[in-house]
Amino acid sequence: MAARKIIKKKEKGFTKGKVKKNKAQSKGFAHWCAITAIKLSLIFIASIGLYSIYLDGKVRQTFEGQRWQVPAQVFGRVPTLFNDQKVNFDFLEAELKQLNYKRVSVVNAPGEYTRKSTRLIVYRREFDFDSGLEPASLITIEKKSGEVFRLIQDKQQVHQVKLEPILIDRILSAEGEDRVVIPLEQIPEQVIDTLLLIEDKDFYHHHGVSPSGILRAFWKNILAGETVQGGSTLTQQLAKNMYLTRHKTLWRKVNEAIMSIILEIRYSKDQILEAYLNEVYLGQHYANGIHGVGLASQFYFGKPLKQLNNSEVALLVAQIKGPSFYDPWRKPKRATERRDLVLRVMFENHTIDTAQYKKALATPLNIRPDRRFAKQTYPGYMQLVRRELKSMGANSAMQSGIRIFTGFDLHRQTHAEQALIEQLAALEKFQANDKLEAAVLVSDIRTGEIQAVVGGKEVKYSGFNRALDAKRPIGSLIKPVVYLTALEQFERYNLASPLKDEPISLKSSKGKLWQPKNYDGKFRGQVPLLDGLVKSLNVPTVNLGLKVGVDKVALTLAELGFKGKVPKVPSMLLGAINMSALEVNQWYNTIANGGLYNKSFAIIKVVSSQGDVLWSKANVVDARLSLQGAYLIDFALAKVAQEGTAKSLAWRFPEQILAGKTGTSNDSRDSWFVGYDRESVVTTWIGRDDNLPTGLTGSSGALTVFANYLKKQGSNSRFDLVPDGVEFATFELATGNAVIGDCANVADFPAISDGIFYSDQCLEQRKDPPSWLEKLFGTDSE
Repeated sequence: MAARKIIKKKEKGFTKGKVKKNKAQSKGFAHWCAITAIKLSLIFIASIGLYSIYLDGKVRQTFEGQRWQVPAQVFGRVPTLFNDQKVNFDFLEAELKQLNYKRVSVVNAPGEYTRKSTRLIVYRREFDFDSGLEPASLITIEKKSGEVFRLIQDKQQVHQVKLEPILIDRILSAEGEDRVVIPLEQIPEQVIDTLLLIEDKDFYHHHGVSPSGILRAFWKNILAGETVQGGSTLTQQLAKNMYLTRHKTLWRKVNEAIMSIILEIRYSKDQILEAYLNEVYLGQHYANGIHGVGLASQFYFGKPLKQLNNSEVALLVAQIKGPSFYDPWRKPKRATERRDLVLRVMFENHTIDTAQYKKALATPLNIRPDRRFAKQTYPGYMQLVRRELKSMGANSAMQSGIRIFTGFDLHRQTHAEQALIEQLAALEKFQANDKLEAAVLVSDIRTGEIQAVVGGKEVKYSGFNRALDAKRPIGSLIKPVVYLTALEQFERYNLASPLKDEPISLKSSKGKLWQPKNYDGKFRGQVPLLDGLVKSLNVPTVNLGLKVGVDKVALTLAELGFKGKVPKVPSMLLGAINMSALEVNQWYNTIANGGLYNKSFAIIKVVSSQGDVLWSKANVVDARLSLQGAYLIDFALAKVAQEGTAKSLAWRFPEQILAGKTGTSNDSRDSWFVGYDRESVVTTWIGRDDNLPTGLTGSSGALTVFANYLKKQGSNSRFDLVPDGVEFATFELATGNAVIGDCANVADFPAISDGIFYSDQCLEQRKDPPSWLEKLFGTDSE
């Protein structure tokens, strides 16, 4: 028994020791776990801290830098009206319609206009022309006899008014994101209030993540039987849209929460809200995403955000939940139901009253009829714009929201396209030839601004641009340069100077014989200088060019504005030199502008998104010709249009004074015409891409395109103002001398006064007309 007790005591003691030991071990393990947990927590907190610092840098870099790739906007000319200026209400109304202005009986709001026979009233929307946002303005234009009679702006009579320019195109980023950035203060309160009601009612009270908001949204959605509120805060949505992918993973939600908190710490609520309103995805226009409420308003309704009514605001906010699911073009019933749900929330929260609610519910979806975004397609012109932007080094700023103002004229562009299409079709039908191609380029004489570019008969095709890149022999277009070079030497030449028109043979340095001939194959012996140009005679032109010097002709061409290399050979005198329509138009513009050179440009100025002018075209007066020489060549080119190779213009437009020159290259491969009135120079070309003959001369081909264009556009007759230093004199055509005697075979021409040397000697005296007796019985002769 004693042994058993001893054993039991030992076992009991052993058990107590074991328990104590186990307790000690447990306590040590718990301590270790606690320490390890603390360490892991510290590591986790440190990791989260370090990761948050990384995310903070990422958030700040984007939010404080260039947040978005904002497309560059390319605008046409700013329609500017002055007193006594010619005005066409049809043209103005067409531009207003392109801008989605609404014609009404009484104008009450921006974006509306009304028209009467002599009055056009436009409520111009607010617009930043480059000196800050100009508020909406009520403009009245009164006309009398086709000219501006009175201009009234906001009840004040003014001398000048500006209208909103056409948006030609938007140059998008490689990612295809499109948006219009609008400051928060310019976004209507109704849009903001409705957005917050639907997406984040506690936006101004949470700190980026709102558990209560998630619960409330969950409960409201259950009560409504569908999703009427989202659980994510606007800040979370912004973080997701701006920084994260759309893949729904736990890690993305963690990133979203951390970034949301960082955004809330770093930036004000208004900054976050403004960013959200300009970032939110609201639809898809083919390959391009529609981002931000500003562009979405234009996309869905074709008007600015400030002009949306309650129904439209509700539909716009409704798109946030699912632009594809609630697409109003494809799913109008579904979109209407969602819009009505948003309207109900607006009504229940007293942002609209009962009458407004009922009216909005009864309003059909007021979306644009065509899903295609309301932007114009002028690929030929836009190719020129892009090249100029590249040449001025603006590529780096292309996605920073710059605005590009150009000389683009909607009506000239439209009429040039129509004239080319119609006339080319008629010529192809007449010749049974469908291989013809063409190009048209129009510029403003006074400024040199390019107003229209058509690069081929597929006017909407952005391919090879024949107006810019097709360099073809210009033929007789060169002849005015030859004659101008001579007329500037006023002591030697005038419009009556006799030129030889006899067979001529010239040998090249390689021994090759060149024998130029006139187009009709005839020789006239001698012709006045003016006739050589007006009738576009080759042989007199070559003789004149050789006398004044090929080098001097090349120099004159360079002075007029041609930048290319000029082959200094006799064949150049007849147009054996390749140029594009753009290059031709440049130096003809100098001739039409009285010898004043303006470098041709599509772009007038480039303005930053903040309104700063980054680049503007310098207006420099650069006289390349004397006023007197410019007048004489202009006089001669007007004669070409009246009685020369372009005389068909005289019977097409009998009351207009026009000027121009035809051009035809060898074997009629290229048909050219350059014509101008008081305002614009128009260069037209017809040819074939394979360089085969067209069977067309300048007058039978390209000139008809110009005439068709002018018929549509209208023209402004050139002034016939004789400058100081020029006077009309009587010249004997046989000698080219200014005469004061009673000479036969004479004509009156303008000439530079210092070059007129009168003679009382005649080669042939004018005979008195026979009396009636002489006519009856004849005259005696010995």
